[in-house]
Amino acid sequence: MRCTVVLVADTDRGLFVAHVPAVPDCVTQGATVEEALAMAADLAAIQLADLLEAGEELPVEPFGTVVSAIEVPVPAPVAAA
Repeated sequence: MRCTVVLVADTDRGLFVAHVPAVPDCVTQGATVEEALAMAADLAAIQLADLLEAGEELPVEPFGTVVSAIEVPVPAPVAAA
């Protein structure tokens, strides 16, 4: 099963948080992007197996899911007079 993973850098803790939106409660972390992705795959597999064992249907990745990044220009602060 192919799933979208959203990665967010947590610079305060020096790690990457990985969230798999299609899999309920699938949020994990790793020290590197690769580790976070591996942890997300492992956790998703466990949670999907639990769903199957409970007789529930597997979630479906929403059609057209796109994860991207954008650059947002931020104006410089105005100096106080």
